This record gives sequence, C-alpha cells and structure tokens, in this order.
Amino acid sequence: MRRGYTTIVVAVVALVAAACGGEGAADTTSSTTSSIGFTSTTLATTTTTLATTTTTTEPGPVLRATDTTLRVQIDLKALGFFDGQVDGIAGEETQAALKAFQTQQGISADGEFGPQTDGIMYPLLMEDTAYVEELQKNLEDLGIYTGPVDGDYGKGTTAAVKKLQGSCDLEETGSIDIATRICLDHAT
Repeated sequence: MRRGYTTIVVAVVALVAAACGGEGAADTTSSTTSSIGFTSTTLATTTTTLATTTTTTEPGPVLRATDTTLRVQIDLKALGFFDGQVDGIAGEETQAALKAFQTQQGISADGEFGPQTDGIMYPLLMEDTAYVEELQKNLEDLGIYTGPVDGDYGKGTTAAVKKLQGSCDLEETGSIDIATRICLDHAT
C-alpha cells in the first residue's frame, strides 16, 4: 500500500511540474504513471493537456477575460455604477452596471465593455480624485512615482503611467486605458 501511495504522490508532483512548465516533467509523468495501472491514461492525458496549455502562453502580460471584467467592475464601482461583488464574472449585475454607465454617457447601452466605453471611462477615472490617489499610491509602491499623493493627475502622474506602460510594452500615452489598468493590476 505504501508503494502505491508514493507512486501517486510522485505522479501528482510530476503533474504540478508539468503545469508549471517544468523541464522534462512530461517524461517523468509518463514513466511514473505507467506503474500505477489504469489511472496512467488519465494522468498522461492530463499532463498532455497541461503541457499544451503551458506551451501556448505568449510572452508579455497575460490578459484574460476575467482580468478585464475584474478591472471594469472595480472601475464601475469607483464611478458609482456597480454595487456587486468584484469577482471577475461578467454576470447580469455587471452588464446592468455597464448599461447604466453607457446610457448616462450617451453611447449604445449594450452592456458590453469595448473601446468606445473605455474611451469614455478612463478620462472620468483620471478626473476622480480618490481613484487617482489610489493610482498614485500604487505607482509609488512600484517605485515609479515620487510626487505627492494628492489625486491630481498632473505631469508627475502622467510620467509615472508612461513608465508603467513602457514596462508592459504598451504605447506610452500617459492615459490609464484598460490595458494600462490591467498592467498595473499585474504589477502590484
């Protein structure tokens, strides 16, 4: 019984290594899992799936749909449109908040976040004193902002945002569009 348990533990460790992109992990899993019988096919399949997922990741910041939804929920909350749980799930409550924001801004209220909605949202965020203070604190924590935390989106904040954008291979505009806001989320 002890030998079977050890083999399973070794197989699980190999799966974790494969999921994390460990070098040679797939080979280790194949040879290890073959000793635990009928489960070996499942473990080998899982390893293949994990390895495929790991190898298809592109370099640079990883932008997942939930990253955008999470950030949009935070931003809608800051602007007073979202009262729900910030969970990264684009459910009915998030869509209703987006529709309310879009309606107030006079654009097509489809409940979907896209370039037009972001183009209206981020300038409003740049004018929100509390939001900018939080931004300045985060940029200060990253060591790229040394000015006062005063909620004023001035030259110092703009310069720090450009540095942040450069670190994420984004166009250095100094504005906090959605890609920049997600970049900051990953950096902090």
